[in-house]
Amino acid sequence: MLEIPRAQRGDPATMELMQELDQISGDIDAAEHTAQSPAAEIPVSESSEPSATTSSSDDGREPSSLSLLFLMICILFMAAWFVGPRLVEEYQFAATKGKLRAEYENASEILENQPLKKVSMASQLVAQKVRPSVVSISIVKTGQEGIDPVLSFGRDRDSPAVPKGLGSGVIMSEEGFIVTNAHVTDDSKRITVHLHDRRSFYATEVGRDEASDIAVLKIEADGLIPAQWGDSEALEVGSIVWAIGSPYGYDQTVTSGIISAKDRIGDPEGRVKNLLQTDAAVNPGSSGGPLVDADGNVVGINNSIYGQKFLGISFAIQSTTAKFVYEQIVERGKVVRGYLGVLPVEVRHDLANRFGLPDLDGALLVRVEPDSPADLAGLKYLDVVRAWNNVPIHNFNSLYRLAERSEPGSVVEVSLLRNGQPHTATVTMGEVPERSSRLRIRVQQ
Repeated sequence: MLEIPRAQRGDPATMELMQELDQISGDIDAAEHTAQSPAAEIPVSESSEPSATTSSSDDGREPSSLSLLFLMICILFMAAWFVGPRLVEEYQFAATKGKLRAEYENASEILENQPLKKVSMASQLVAQKVRPSVVSISIVKTGQEGIDPVLSFGRDRDSPAVPKGLGSGVIMSEEGFIVTNAHVTDDSKRITVHLHDRRSFYATEVGRDEASDIAVLKIEADGLIPAQWGDSEALEVGSIVWAIGSPYGYDQTVTSGIISAKDRIGDPEGRVKNLLQTDAAVNPGSSGGPLVDADGNVVGINNSIYGQKFLGISFAIQSTTAKFVYEQIVERGKVVRGYLGVLPVEVRHDLANRFGLPDLDGALLVRVEPDSPADLAGLKYLDVVRAWNNVPIHNFNSLYRLAERSEPGSVVEVSLLRNGQPHTATVTMGEVPERSSRLRIRVQQ
């Protein structure tokens, strides 16, 4: 507080100054009292300007907020850089673990109803139906007397390491007739058939057909369980099939697969041109065994494989061919085939367009033998055979099969297209002459 000397207190000017000081002191006390009151409001004049102190204070806080914001962004970035991958990894692990758990629980719930057990049971039933009819065949060949065929294994028929004299077969009648491959019994001096119930019998060869590679054996035995013929024509690509045989001497072996294709040519030097292709495992020793469908019926006779060992491609003679040959041999002792005298090929797109054909069905004749039944009936080069006694011809193999199964001397009505126009011819079938020499079919045994 300002102190005034006593000598000057009586001076009027001094008295006036002291009054002003007292007034100012009172105003200050009133302002302090108002500031200390919580409900107090300080009126601000609209025209008043912000004080220098306030401006200075605001300018000081603004840089501080930006720094704090920048610091927070840096912290978040560093956290994302170091912690983010770990979090993502843990999330992915948790998601995968949850998915596996869900799949496990879903699979367990579905398998409780045993859907695959029904499929497995069906396969077991097929095997149980067919296995009693499947036989193992061992051969003693000329010049092989005293050699155990089980020890004569190998890769192909010309190699010393092949299972010479081993094969399979299937019983097709209670009288003891057995179907196998003709190449299984080549040069045989003694044939032994081993049954499912471990009985063994010597067998005789009733007949063979080199063109189809089918042979029929016969044993004298009772209590035989024959298999049943199925219809290979009714098979579709993708149909499940089972192959039963004795690969490498392991008798009663069952493998399964699907029909991969139909009407395969197989051995180019053989006349078997309508083979079934399957991926059922077939190995040396399986030749002659049955290929069966889901009903347990024989739809093929296992015949050969592609390559020197099983590569997922095996071939079987269609049951329609095997049954025809079997019945011919049993009834006649030989195979009598109908003879047409043509060379058919498949119908290609360019040929179909050229001749104005409605589709690719039929068999295109690229050769007609002079004086053959076809020639005498008026069939000509580039005719397209579409039907055989009202049975549709889907491809050239269909014509082969229908012609060979026609009885010699029978009359057949042939529907064909010639230059895009329909024609009909009546053919009197001939007979295929017997071959003077045997046709060797080089296939895997």
